[in-house]
Amino acid sequence: MNDTPDSRPPRSGVAFKAGNTAQAAPRAALDDALDTHRGALQSMFPIPPARPQRKRTARNAAGTAAAVLLAAAVWWADPAYRSQRFDTAIGELREIALADGSRVVLDTGSAAQVSWHLRSRRVELQQGRAHFDVAPSTLRPMTVAAGDARVRVVGTRFDVWRHAAGTRVTVQEGTVAVWHGARAQESILLQAGQQIRLASVLRPDQPLPSGTPADAASLGAWQTGLLVFQNTPLDEALAEIQRYRQAPIRMHGRFGSDTKVSGVFDSRNTDQLLDRLPDVLPLQIVRHPSGEVDVLRR
Repeated sequence: MNDTPDSRPPRSGVAFKAGNTAQAAPRAALDDALDTHRGALQSMFPIPPARPQRKRTARNAAGTAAAVLLAAAVWWADPAYRSQRFDTAIGELREIALADGSRVVLDTGSAAQVSWHLRSRRVELQQGRAHFDVAPSTLRPMTVAAGDARVRVVGTRFDVWRHAAGTRVTVQEGTVAVWHGARAQESILLQAGQQIRLASVLRPDQPLPSGTPADAASLGAWQTGLLVFQNTPLDEALAEIQRYRQAPIRMHGRFGSDTKVSGVFDSRNTDQLLDRLPDVLPLQIVRHPSGEVDVLRR
């Protein structure tokens, strides 16, 4: 028996260390390969979406539905996105070209508010008279409001005159629908060459008036600065002349059927018009330094 101690390291210790080294090398190589091709592997084998993502998709769908409902509500409400106001001074005529190709002529002392909506065009004639030459648009009809009178058109030419006693609508071309604000369910169709007068106040039992023939050419002469009278009572003629003057015209005495006015006159020169009246009627014109005029029976 040899009692000399063995100086060699134990076999089991050498084998353990060698085994660790042999296993570590392939694992490191695998990690390097995964790092190199990670992007390609993710493309080939994508990770399925997690459950919370499905909840967000449902919320997005709900948001889209709410946006659609909101858009439908806005379309139905038909809000105005633009408005314009136009007016004229006493004795002024003004022609206005609208953005949609329509044309408006404002008479003396008139005012109108034009508003553009998603599915309509609206005009409020606040005072005076206006001529409308409306560009056709079935999807966006035009509605004109003058007091309680309403006029709806797609594309045509017509006049609306708003005064203290009510509103007169005269059609020169095409067809318009006219109704009273208190009778929205009732409307009257006016053809070219017809007119209608709607009173400011309409009783519940009072029927709407029907359209009557009108000389649309003569009634539209004001657009060119002409006043046309055909056997017009003097008080009505003077009231029309007054619209083109600042200084007042006063009538004194009684004037009968022998004082009706006929003729074509220039609305831009009312002084000359008044001076011509005594040549054809039994009356006298008295002028004052202030511009006021008195009309007396002769």
